Amino acid sequence: MTPRGKLGVASEVPRHARRWVWCVLFAASQLLLVGCGSKGALIKSDLDYRPAVANALSRAISFTSTSDKKKPAPAKNGYPEVPMDYTAPKVRQFIQEYAYSQRETMKRYLSRAEEYLPMVKTAARDNGLPEDLAYLFMLESGANPEARSPANALGMWQFMPATARSYGLRVDSWVDERLDPRKSTKAAMLYLKDLYGMFGCWRLALSAYNSGENKLNKVLCQEDANEYDEICSSPRLKRETREFFPRFHAIAAIAKTPEKYGFAPLRGKKDDENHELVNVEGNYRLEKIAKVTGIPHDSLVELNPSLVRGMTPPGMEYSIRVPAGKREVLLAKLDQLKEEPKQQQIVHVINRGDSLPRILKRYNIQKNILAGLNPDVNLRKRLKPGDKLVVPVHKVETQKAARKSKRFSSLGKSGS
Repeated sequence: MTPRGKLGVASEVPRHARRWVWCVLFAASQLLLVGCGSKGALIKSDLDYRPAVANALSRAISFTSTSDKKKPAPAKNGYPEVPMDYTAPKVRQFIQEYAYSQRETMKRYLSRAEEYLPMVKTAARDNGLPEDLAYLFMLESGANPEARSPANALGMWQFMPATARSYGLRVDSWVDERLDPRKSTKAAMLYLKDLYGMFGCWRLALSAYNSGENKLNKVLCQEDANEYDEICSSPRLKRETREFFPRFHAIAAIAKTPEKYGFAPLRGKKDDENHELVNVEGNYRLEKIAKVTGIPHDSLVELNPSLVRGMTPPGMEYSIRVPAGKREVLLAKLDQLKEEPKQQQIVHVINRGDSLPRILKRYNIQKNILAGLNPDVNLRKRLKPGDKLVVPVHKVETQKAARKSKRFSSLGKSGS
């Protein structure tokens, strides 16, 4: 605490001038401060925290925000480490849960994570983020790159369609890059940067990753709070969000030292990007590309998980991955490949009485295929009149032709 009369240069400034300076500083602080321990009510009230809008502002805030309370010392890259407390009661509770009552589930998480952890850690380091964030995808999706949530979030990082698009991922009826571990990881790192910029600390940022930034900001306003500790038990947050940060601690603790809890050590597969990109213009099936290049079809599909129809999108150039050494082979053979016939599609408008089983039967299509063609429609919820579904048109034509053929054949029999 500084005694009166020992304020240095400031003591020589007239009182009215000092008051004016403090007013300016206070106004500036209201515009800059946000997150744990800061008085960010003005920011919270006036801004809609949508990723597409907030990117530039949030990155600026992340490097200018300060706090009245002591924060962890920032790392060289500007982002502090995630505060990890493995002795907290809730964290110990969830460690016990994952290590014992959900042991088989945790085994699956660890087994899947082996393939992706090196890549995710590299992406975190490349973006100047703490490496501990790499364990987040294990909690989000169980390290499953095809996981789909009841809310229609998809992929390893559980992006909703709108958020995925705002971070540069293509999501439509031909391509869904949420299914691509590498592309979605790059988008997730940018999103985490923005969340830290918005809220000023990792505990709030990771909670917002689960609940959505607008929801968390709304609760902060309703509770007149600025810190994680003030809202972590708020009934206004879903239980999933209240438990999210301690569950993240628990999974990270086990993944870092699996042997301590009786799990097999992670083998740490090398982050191997042994592939090449080829720009393909036109609509070609991966199956045919694999045949002419000698690439195993399963390998080509695995390298290009975002192609939801198993083919490149028509009418545009799209980059596909092929194993190293196969780029020139594909370019040489591409002229020999014929494009697929133009695949038209219809839009089925849901009417009263329509149900998902009826639609699947009518168009003879599988649910997972229909879901891939309609990324913005949550097929786990009841369809409402007016909802629209994209359906491949050849399925309809086949059924119409079958009914027409049956009608003519029956007429012929009646006339004989």
